Amino acid sequence: MTKQARKYIAELFEIVGTKSVLVVMYNGNIKRLYCPFLVICQVNVPPLEVGEEYWVEAVKMTLTLEEVFIIDGRAYFVWYFQIKT
Repeated sequence: MTKQARKYIAELFEIVGTKSVLVVMYNGNIKRLYCPFLVICQVNVPPLEVGEEYWVEAVKMTLTLEEVFIIDGRAYFVWYFQIKT
């Protein structure tokens, strides 16, 4: 991981942290959701199934700067899910 990437991650998690996520709502407002929060799976990613709801335990970032949700101790890309509000 580059020095620039490490700096970005450190700055990002000063604002958000691993126990919450900022969501832009349909009306343009920003809402902070704290873990655990519910998501709906949008793709089959064994053992997760499409349409099922799962609790997000934490929000983290990969070494390639991609956000992931931690569900049952495993990391899944955020774009696999819809946040249930």
